[in-house]
Amino acid sequence: MIPRSRESIKDMAIAGAFIAISLFVPGQSIIAGFSANISGIALGIGLGWLIKSIIDHLQGVKREA
Repeated sequence: MIPRSRESIKDMAIAGAFIAISLFVPGQSIIAGFSANISGIALGIGLGWLIKSIIDHLQGVKREA
């Protein structure tokens, strides 16, 4: 379980912001072009940040326990 510390909430907010940016970029990934590339990059960063933060916080819980 992910702890509800200030750091984990901050990481979730950052990941959510990148995912929201990828959803609200004009043109999204439906139309090929530069906006689709920006949308894909933002989505990748958001998902990567989310996975990284979950792994980091779960390892932090194991070290503390």
